[in-house]
Amino acid sequence: MISTIKPRLLFTVLVLFSASLLFAQDETLGAFQNKVAKFKDDTVWTPAAQPTLMVIPFEPMMYRSSIDRSIGQTDGTTYKQIVGNFRKGLDNLLFIETDAQYRVIRLLVDDEDRKKDLYTVYSKSSGEYRVLQKEPEEAPKKINLPKLKKKEEEKPKPHGTRMENGQIKSDNDGQERFMARKINDEELFTYLHGKYGSVLYVFINQFDIGPMAGLDYRAFEGDEYQREIKVHYSIYTHEHEIFSGVARTYFSSTVNNQKDIIVENMPNLARQIAKSIPVLISSEKAK
Repeated sequence: MISTIKPRLLFTVLVLFSASLLFAQDETLGAFQNKVAKFKDDTVWTPAAQPTLMVIPFEPMMYRSSIDRSIGQTDGTTYKQIVGNFRKGLDNLLFIETDAQYRVIRLLVDDEDRKKDLYTVYSKSSGEYRVLQKEPEEAPKKINLPKLKKKEEEKPKPHGTRMENGQIKSDNDGQERFMARKINDEELFTYLHGKYGSVLYVFINQFDIGPMAGLDYRAFEGDEYQREIKVHYSIYTHEHEIFSGVARTYFSSTVNNQKDIIVENMPNLARQIAKSIPVLISSEKAK
C-alpha cells in the first residue's frame, strides 16, 4: 500500500462526457458555485493551490453478501476478514485509478488521526435509498391510432414497509433502488477542506456481491452461473452533490478466491467510478 502521496499540479484538458456513455447509472446535478469550488460542464474549478480528491470507503455494515460461505471455505477467512479485504481492495484500486489525475487523500490507512476523521465522516452523513434511473430507451416510431377515452391517472405504487389497520404491510413497486449519500452536517466539508485541502469527495456507500439478479432457479443447478458485484457511490464537491449511482461487474460462480475476485473485477469497478469524477482544475495555477 502506498502511504505517501506526492502533490502534483493539475493541468488537465477539459473533458466533457455524456451520462449516457457511462457504465454507471446516475443522478447528476446542475452547475453551481461557492467559495471553494465552481462546477460547470463536468469540471470543478477551485482557487486551491493543490486541489485534492478524497476517497471514503464503505462502512463495514454496508457490506451485503450471500456468498461468504463459499469464499471463506476457499480462503480460510472469517466474515470480518472478507469484509476488510474487499473494502481495502476497492480503496486501493480507486487510488491507483485516480492517482494520475488527482492529488488523492485516503482515509482507510493505518493512521489514527485519519481513522478518527473517517468516523467523523460516517457520523455526519447517512445513506439514502433512491430509485435507480433506467437508461433511456430509443423512442418508438410514431403511429397514428384512433383516439381512445382518456384513462384515469394511475397513482404511484407504494413501496416499502408501512402500518395499515394495525398490521405491517410490505410493498415492492418493482423499481431498482440504490444507496446514495446524504450529508447531515455541511460543516463537514469545511472541516475536511481546511485540514486536507479536499475539494472532491468519492463516497463508497454500499458493496453488494452475490448471484446476478433475475437468475432462473435452474441456473443454480449447474456448476456455474453469473455473480454480480454492485458498488453504490456518490460524488460531492464542497456542500454539493454532483453524481450518485452504481457500478457493476459480473464474474463466474466458480471463482471464490478473494484475491482473484479483487484482481479480476475491481479494476473495472474503479474505472467506472472514475469516469463519473469531474475534471479538477486549480484556477490559481492555471492563470
